[in-house]
Amino acid sequence: MPVLSGEAGLGSIGSPVPADASAADPGPATPSPDRPADAGGGRLARQHLLAFLLFAGLSLALLGPWILGRMSSWLLSAQAQDGSIFVWMLRWWPHALGHQVDPLFTTAAWAPGGINLAWVTSVPALALPMAPITGAFGPVVAFNAVQLAAPALASWTGYLLCRRITGSFAAALMGGLCFGFSPFLISEVGQGHPNLDLACLIPLCGYLVVRLVEGSIRARWFVPLLGIVLAVQLYLSSELIVTMTLIGGLFGIIVLALCRPARRPRLWRAIGPVGGAYAVALALGLPLLYVAFARPRPYKPVVFTGIGHGAHGVGDLLGYVVPGRFTILGGQFGQRWGVDGNPWYFGIPLLVLLILFLVTERRRRRTWMLAAGLAVTLVLSIGGSLALFGVPFLPWRLLGAVPVLGVALPGRLILYAFLLLAIVMALWLARSGRRRLRWALAVLALLAILPNVTSNEWARQVPVPGLLATGAYHGYVRPGETVWLVDPRHSREMIWQAETGFSFRQAGGFFGVTPPGLRPPAAQAQLGMGSVTGATVASIRAFLVSHRVGVVLMAEERPYVARMMARVTHVAGIQRDGMVIFQLGARWPERRAGQP
Repeated sequence: MPVLSGEAGLGSIGSPVPADASAADPGPATPSPDRPADAGGGRLARQHLLAFLLFAGLSLALLGPWILGRMSSWLLSAQAQDGSIFVWMLRWWPHALGHQVDPLFTTAAWAPGGINLAWVTSVPALALPMAPITGAFGPVVAFNAVQLAAPALASWTGYLLCRRITGSFAAALMGGLCFGFSPFLISEVGQGHPNLDLACLIPLCGYLVVRLVEGSIRARWFVPLLGIVLAVQLYLSSELIVTMTLIGGLFGIIVLALCRPARRPRLWRAIGPVGGAYAVALALGLPLLYVAFARPRPYKPVVFTGIGHGAHGVGDLLGYVVPGRFTILGGQFGQRWGVDGNPWYFGIPLLVLLILFLVTERRRRRTWMLAAGLAVTLVLSIGGSLALFGVPFLPWRLLGAVPVLGVALPGRLILYAFLLLAIVMALWLARSGRRRLRWALAVLALLAILPNVTSNEWARQVPVPGLLATGAYHGYVRPGETVWLVDPRHSREMIWQAETGFSFRQAGGFFGVTPPGLRPPAAQAQLGMGSVTGATVASIRAFLVSHRVGVVLMAEERPYVARMMARVTHVAGIQRDGMVIFQLGARWPERRAGQP
């Protein structure tokens, strides 16, 4: 699902709109040195390696100081709740495969019924490669390593795509930075979403399609390569692969409509191999797709709102120029302006660069391809809630019936806008003339979106109670017993279970979704996350019975909560190593054979 399927050949199909001006559009500013016919492959490889090292060094310099000294006890995330899901998954996949249990439908959480992980950000494409680090240092260290690597990897693949299009090493470096350190990806790092901030496969798909259309890679190699990349993306984020297909398909239509007629046969011939790559990805993704649609689908009790998930009023569109707290300017002024994480922020210098590019390069067809693609992406990213005279008028609502796309968050399409802007920046810098002005504006644009490294927005501590950290819980919890972890922060129980190596099952869990059939769903979700705020004695007792809880482990709760739990369970709590233990005993039927 190459998001840039139509960009294949931006350097070669970019002819000017007037027919008599074709000579004015030779393609790249300089012949691309990474074409197969060129010599110097070793020099090219060294440049690619240098680019990666520069991006990795920048990521470490900006984010490393907040986490490197505490990799095993803190999360590289502004809030631990969402990050806890991925810490759990990093441990879960090696554990499930090692114990030969179904990794996509688990009863290790939400016992005894279990939950369908195919509709959850289960990230097997991340958990399995990271298994050696998880096994050696723990899932928290593995999570932080991924978070540190994400901007560098996205920058590097963005650089590869820009380099292929422009042929300029320096311009491609700037384009890679514009994508990999964009406010969208940096905000996802700050929110603890590696399924989204690991966006490095999206430019890679575009790179492969560019190579196919220009003829530097044969279809028999392209199909399996792109198929594998797409399958990995599916197992990393099903939402991104669907939205990438949408934007890539629309961009392909735009390119076919605007390119010179002589170029169209090459684009038409690319459709077959791209379809073949999707067939490969579909075959590789069948296990995930089967469980997703054959097993009970989870329920999402939380309705997401906010600019990152679509605009709800015209005022939201100011997000294009108002920085959020994860950017350097937002860190200085965001609190005053009431702005939180803002993935839509482009910054005024980048918008000025875009306008100048459109004006100075207006005679080139590729300019209008990029402009049209960017316009379509921005319109779709606004979502379907913005209304004219009280009537929603934007096209996103037409996509609601598409599987997966119907539950995708439209504001996240801004990711593809940043990739198009990265290409615009690279093309702008690769052109000759007024180089100092071009580079000054590009540097200013990157400085305006620089991550906020002046305050600690990046790390949160997740302490593990001594009862769990020392293994003392084994004296109170039988192997495989169902435990209800009660914690007022309801963001740590997933990490605690992962740190114990799944030696017990959890009565609930935080996945952003809950199993279907819970009554009432909101109250059950609250209890499943370990929160007893507002809960009644009757609702807690019903939760304990329905989930066959054998032990309640309570952390950092106020005394009256412990007294209420004692009334519910008719068991005196035992205080030890930072937790209160309520042993209910074998009151419920034994777990079924085959359950972990």
